[in-house]
Amino acid sequence: MKSFRLFVVLCPAVLAVSDAFINGFINGHPHQVVSSSRRFAFVPTVETKAYDLLSQNPTYDGRGTIVAVLDTGCDLKAAGLIKTSTGENKYVDFIDATGGGDIDMSSKINVSTLLVTKADTISDTKSDTKSDTKVITSPITKRNLTLPEKVGGGDVHDVRVGATRLYAHLPGSSKERIMEQRKKAFLLKQHASLSALQKQIDDLDSSSKNHTLVKKDLTTMLSEVKAMADSYEDPGPILDVISWRDSETGHWKVILDVANSQDLSGQSPMSPFKVNNDVSDLGFGSEVTYCVQVYEGGDVVSIVTDAGSHGTHVAGIIGANFEGEEGKNGVASGAKILAIKIGDGRLDSAETGKGLVRALIAAKKENCDLINLSYGESFWQADSGKVAETFNDAVRKWGMTVFTSAGNNGPALSTLGSPGCLSALVCVGAYVSPQMMETQYSMLPTADVAETSYSFSSRGPTPDGFLPTLCAPGGAIAAIPRHTLQSKAQYHGTSMSSPNACGVAACVISALKQGEGITLNPIELRRALENSAVDVDSKDPWAQGAGLINAVGAVEYAKEHHGKVGQNLEFEVSIPQRGDARGLYLRDATEVEEGQQTYSVKVKPLFEHGVNSNERSPEQLAELLETEIEFDLKATEPWLTPPKKIALLSGVSKEQSFALSVDTSSLPVGAHFARVQGFVSGEENRGPLFSLPVTVIVPEVSPAPPTKTVELEAGVPVRRFLAAPDGAEWATVKIKTGEMKRGPNAIILHAVPSSRGDTPHDFHETKRMLTLREHSTTTVQVPVRGGSTLELCMQLSWLANPAPVEPDVSVEYHSLGARGTAPVAEGSGLRIGSASGLVPVGIQANFRSEHFKPKAELTHTFRSIRPSKSTITTGSSELDVLHPSNADTLRGSDVKGQQMHKMVLDYSFDIDGETDKDTVSVVPRVAQLHWQLYDSPLESLLWRLADSNGSILAYGGLIHDPQPISLTKGTYKLSMLLRHPDTSFLDKLKNLPVQLRMKLKKNLECSIYKDRNLASSGGYLGKPVKEGYLRRGSFKDLYVAAPTDVPKTVKSGDVLVGSVTLDTSLPSVTRVPLAYEAPDQPIKAKEEGGEDDADKDKDEKEPSDEEKMEEDSKALKKSLLDAQIKNLAKLRKDKVGGSRYYAFADPLLESDPDSLPLLLEVLSFVVGEDKTSSTSPNVKTAVSRITAQVSEDKLSAYFGKSNRVSDDASDKKELKKVEEEMVEKRDALRVALLMNAAHGEGEGEEFKANVMKVKEWVTGEKDLKTDEQKKVFSKMLIKYEKEMGRAGAAFKLLREKPVKEKEDWVEMGEALEALGGLDHWVVNFEERRRQKYPDENVLL
Repeated sequence: MKSFRLFVVLCPAVLAVSDAFINGFINGHPHQVVSSSRRFAFVPTVETKAYDLLSQNPTYDGRGTIVAVLDTGCDLKAAGLIKTSTGENKYVDFIDATGGGDIDMSSKINVSTLLVTKADTISDTKSDTKSDTKVITSPITKRNLTLPEKVGGGDVHDVRVGATRLYAHLPGSSKERIMEQRKKAFLLKQHASLSALQKQIDDLDSSSKNHTLVKKDLTTMLSEVKAMADSYEDPGPILDVISWRDSETGHWKVILDVANSQDLSGQSPMSPFKVNNDVSDLGFGSEVTYCVQVYEGGDVVSIVTDAGSHGTHVAGIIGANFEGEEGKNGVASGAKILAIKIGDGRLDSAETGKGLVRALIAAKKENCDLINLSYGESFWQADSGKVAETFNDAVRKWGMTVFTSAGNNGPALSTLGSPGCLSALVCVGAYVSPQMMETQYSMLPTADVAETSYSFSSRGPTPDGFLPTLCAPGGAIAAIPRHTLQSKAQYHGTSMSSPNACGVAACVISALKQGEGITLNPIELRRALENSAVDVDSKDPWAQGAGLINAVGAVEYAKEHHGKVGQNLEFEVSIPQRGDARGLYLRDATEVEEGQQTYSVKVKPLFEHGVNSNERSPEQLAELLETEIEFDLKATEPWLTPPKKIALLSGVSKEQSFALSVDTSSLPVGAHFARVQGFVSGEENRGPLFSLPVTVIVPEVSPAPPTKTVELEAGVPVRRFLAAPDGAEWATVKIKTGEMKRGPNAIILHAVPSSRGDTPHDFHETKRMLTLREHSTTTVQVPVRGGSTLELCMQLSWLANPAPVEPDVSVEYHSLGARGTAPVAEGSGLRIGSASGLVPVGIQANFRSEHFKPKAELTHTFRSIRPSKSTITTGSSELDVLHPSNADTLRGSDVKGQQMHKMVLDYSFDIDGETDKDTVSVVPRVAQLHWQLYDSPLESLLWRLADSNGSILAYGGLIHDPQPISLTKGTYKLSMLLRHPDTSFLDKLKNLPVQLRMKLKKNLECSIYKDRNLASSGGYLGKPVKEGYLRRGSFKDLYVAAPTDVPKTVKSGDVLVGSVTLDTSLPSVTRVPLAYEAPDQPIKAKEEGGEDDADKDKDEKEPSDEEKMEEDSKALKKSLLDAQIKNLAKLRKDKVGGSRYYAFADPLLESDPDSLPLLLEVLSFVVGEDKTSSTSPNVKTAVSRITAQVSEDKLSAYFGKSNRVSDDASDKKELKKVEEEMVEKRDALRVALLMNAAHGEGEGEEFKANVMKVKEWVTGEKDLKTDEQKKVFSKMLIKYEKEMGRAGAAFKLLREKPVKEKEDWVEMGEALEALGGLDHWVVNFEERRRQKYPDENVLL
């Protein structure tokens, strides 16, 4: 999903002026009416003749039509979108097709067995009553929920329970506002708590005995509470959800606890929207409206909200109805709206294939006449892919007309996006009139600007020659959601032109149904719109297609030609020798230098008769046999020569071909457009039934293009096409101005280096907004592709200053010869093998002397992971069945819908770090399917990243990367959902790799040398290259060496990626991708002075065979005991009972009663065992077993010695053995004393004494080996400080303790609650705990 704000790519497909301007315009002149044209300026209708059509008959306002709005979703309470002009409800339904609002409701509670309690007496002026209540404990949140009185009545006993997070349902702007408001409220409570603590300090009696100690402790508490604010996070509240089926109506009822009170008895249950039009607000001051849907027999509840303002604005353009204020109406105020959310909030409101396909299924289910989709992406292959196929089917097989935006990537040619490039859809460019400029943008009336296309409107042709269908006004003032805290906004973009055209089509359909009883299929409707469209003054067929949509003309055309042969039949026109291209697009010099060329053009009628041709109805068979049409072929320009006629004969998909001659020899430099059109013979006034668009670019072929003066007029793009010479890699464009009496001027410079269809256009284009000032030179570097045609498109902005300007523009080609002509992606290009150690880079100056100042850096690690598990299941029977065609349905065929299937792949990976606090920036990506959505072979793909606790960290999809995710050391899980109708196709992807793109902590520099020997020796023989110059025609070999120090976190098989910049002063055009295959990490050499070196004396006496056998026997016994202890530890971790554990432990204790590792293991079991067990020894007994083996006096004496060295080798060995034994005993004593103090039975003074004993041997966590021991030590100290009456010191220790596990969060929450006066922190920690250790199952 793409859009622009001030020509920056954003989401969704819309351009918006500043909020200050919007507020000033709307609030300053809410009802101003000057003329009929200004009256309808909120949503332009005069330009499209929709105003004229409604003037003929006000009832032609779209009534009787249903329009599906596939977008971010809509505000169900937005101004003008409540009722139609006929008083009916505006919204037919509101559906979240993304699944982002789905809640798992599979948990059931039988409430018929619950005890009914009497609530407190409720008094009013008339009587006292008591209400029966039922309370359940949610198995998910563990909260006690008070149910409404009627829940569980009649034959219904099961209540379904779920939970969801508030922030998962809020649009981004609303979420930010709520978080800000919650933080302000939180900080007010924090200030109150700090003030209360300070007051306690101030009120202390200075004469009291413990004044100093108490003050110190309170001061510590104050400091800690104050410091806590630095760790504030707001994951938002988790809300309980219950649902049940009403026993009387059979409808589902849902309650979302937006009050977060756990008392649901007074909250109004909601039914699915279509039942009663139930709408509510999410609360918390969000002003976000929602409705509910229930699927899968109650297992899924969908909370349906909008994901942004875009969809409401689009719906308002189509059909807003302001009773008595017609000037604010949308185009078709009588039309009904089916709102479908396809903008996934989990992906920053980007669309997914799942959302789009489900939306089309839902639109067909509601028998929608029209669909509007103001979304789009770039593409690799036009008119290809599973989602594209479904859209084409929605038109051709399901009978719905789909309008879509062209995109906001103009003004250069070949910038059209998808789905605008799909054959069956109506693709709409953005038009602007002088009246719109005056009323919507507050421009002064001027003669400098004529009606035109918006500069941002994407242009055709696609690489296969396809164009937008038509154009419509691309700006409007319309309703936006209430959660934005304003009622209307002025947006502009092709997102606004598409719904304007869609609204016009609704009026056309309404007029034909009411006035003539005519119903058009999508083909006939589109033909009426195209053949009645009117030319725009600044004609631009690549942006405007057939022209500006014309409501009156379309109605008249349809009335005149409805029912004629072939009028409702689609014709597929293609050129087989160019890969079945839908048009002819000649762009490069080699394509036009031949002069005259001939192409074979195929014309094929598309009969939609269903999947089984043997079951055609009599009407279908008649259409097939009787459709014989003779066409006159005419070209709109003389340089095209088709034959005069072509006859299409009857028969199954009968196709005919004709030869087309294209003569480019006389065409001047520039862009040329023409069409070959097929008219039914003798019916030219009917317009063409098919056409072939032809675009020919004749480029300038001079190797050094001269400077040219460019005449820039507002709203008119000026295009210069240059044949980049072979070997060219970039061009320096200089724009020089002279005197500018009416300057400065803002212009758009848009450079597209080629349009061969091998990469999406936005991969290599350059787009800049420039300000031209008097007597100045502006320089821009743009990539080019040798042998291809570069388009330099410049357009003067009419919004800033429409005064014409005539700058001089020069172009200068450059090359260093290293990039080549093919576009390269990250990770490709130059590659250093794991063993090669270097890669050569040959540079040469093909056109002029070139400066080089190279630098090579590796910035990221690419790591590939494979799934550990794959699961294929059937999709939803309600939402995921593709409908059979209308032809099959009408014929009563037994053809069933096509079921969608889904596969979930589970991945796991580890992030390594030197410390637990180190972070790695990671972006997962499915590289082989990335950057494809509409043209993807999959229906959809969605992944979810979670940590080992199940806390969700990020989502991602096919087309856009998420923001980099900061991950700490640990294990992470990635779940991926793939969807497709064919399970065998999914099965082929069950081992699909995922690429992890990980940012290096520090960029690795790769030295660049002038000679191979210097690079292969690692710089030992000389220094790296600094900079230099290449004379024209000369060349030089450079060598990039592998980095010397690779981080330890890089594993064998990883690929380090970055780039070689050949001239750091021009990084954007001299950068070449670089990759390095990581080898194994170096093998760490043994340290000198170890047992194998200095400690081993050559003269030491060789042990006897008996001594060796004795040593081997001891080693074997120790290994066996170690294995048995390890097995005991496993039993302990598996939480087995005492009887099973001691069945293994007791024999070991009998045979090895002095083994400290064994005694420590038994102590660990005793500490963690259920204290109610009568078979287990107590902690004191387990500790005594260990202390009996250790002499504290001997340990003290040993570790108190300052000198325990010897020069004798045999003494050294013995000393080391003694040291190891003493360390083992000391560590065992530390653990025993610690466990005795922390888990023993001692309380009060005995506990304090035990702690002091621990402190004799443990000075801090560094003296303990395991995290568990450190945790116990920390807890013991906290308890000790509490026993000593030092709550502040205890709280300080608690905060210093790492919060790593769920119990740590619980402990902190309990401590905060016990302190009192910190309720805001108690709530916050509970919310954060639930986020980090989620209780709910989040559906993917």
